[in-house]
Amino acid sequence: MKTTETLNERDLEPQFEACLRGLVARVPFLNLTSLRKDVPVAPGARDRADRLAKVTAGGRSWTWIVEEKRLGQPREVRHGLLQLAQSLRNLPAGTPGYGVLLAPYLSEESANLCAEAGVGYADLAGNARLSFDQVFVETRVAANPRHEKRAARSLFAPRAARVLRVLLQGPLRAWKVAELAAVAGVSFGWVSAVRQQLLAREWAAEATGGLLVTKPAAVLDAWVKADDWHKRTRTQEYSVLSPDAVDLAGKLRDLLREEPPVFTQWVAGWLRHPYTTPVVVTAYVRRFPADALLREKLLARRVPNGGGLRLVLPKDEGVWNPVQSVQGFQLVSDVQIILDLARAGLRADEQAGELRRAPDFAGGWA
Repeated sequence: MKTTETLNERDLEPQFEACLRGLVARVPFLNLTSLRKDVPVAPGARDRADRLAKVTAGGRSWTWIVEEKRLGQPREVRHGLLQLAQSLRNLPAGTPGYGVLLAPYLSEESANLCAEAGVGYADLAGNARLSFDQVFVETRVAANPRHEKRAARSLFAPRAARVLRVLLQGPLRAWKVAELAAVAGVSFGWVSAVRQQLLAREWAAEATGGLLVTKPAAVLDAWVKADDWHKRTRTQEYSVLSPDAVDLAGKLRDLLREEPPVFTQWVAGWLRHPYTTPVVVTAYVRRFPADALLREKLLARRVPNGGGLRLVLPKDEGVWNPVQSVQGFQLVSDVQIILDLARAGLRADEQAGELRRAPDFAGGWA
């Protein structure tokens, strides 16, 4: 029976060939004289090239060893670069050789790895680089292809996000799969899926005690980019008379003491590290309180938008794990505050920047 992976690889074969031919066609004085698939890099050599191309550049003949990867993540690219380096060493003495790596998509990080190794690359999204002899071609496109967006969505899906919140809470340490699953409240399968994605992107490593996030800032940056506040929340806003956001937060806390609200966005960032004066109080709640109660106790009136009080019902309860207590208020984790401030306006980016610069951000990442 043919596996999905095999079918995918076969689907990619004609696309990779077209990509390679198109790469050569970009340079008027390059000429592709032969292209063979899955052949030894040299007579009698054990190493085989995914493709072996003969190219002339200004009258000089070059041998291109082409490595094809179904995934273009940094870990896969590093492996491909090692294979190319070994294959290039096995070319006959005096043969001008050049390595080229092909993948469906290569992030900027993966592309930089190729450039640093002196290897050319091209992907199906239109990114490409050649640098050999008198040839230099480089193209970067702005948008990621659809499959890369799907991968990002899977890494930051609600259940996966529960795992990330635990992993990013400092001091950073290594986690065993079973322990991480128990603390995050997810299955072993979700932990394994997150682990695989983090390792492939080289944002984490296998340490003595388990999985350790080594590039927490990169994880959070990607998460902020992928996050969609409106898709993961239901929000009700209220017009209030209180000019003091912290005072209003205290009144809301006291009013809902049986199911305490957990604060986020501006007021939470300010309580952690004051910067911009908060003008909106935002809190996660387990259920929306009655409008009559808020009107009677807080003089708060429901409005369509633009209110000074914002109550949020999360679609996944992972936002509450972990929480922190600051000055008598329960707040979401620092990581969640940053996610919630992203694209929120009202100088939210400045407050987020101040919090991220703090040495104790998320419990300390040093």
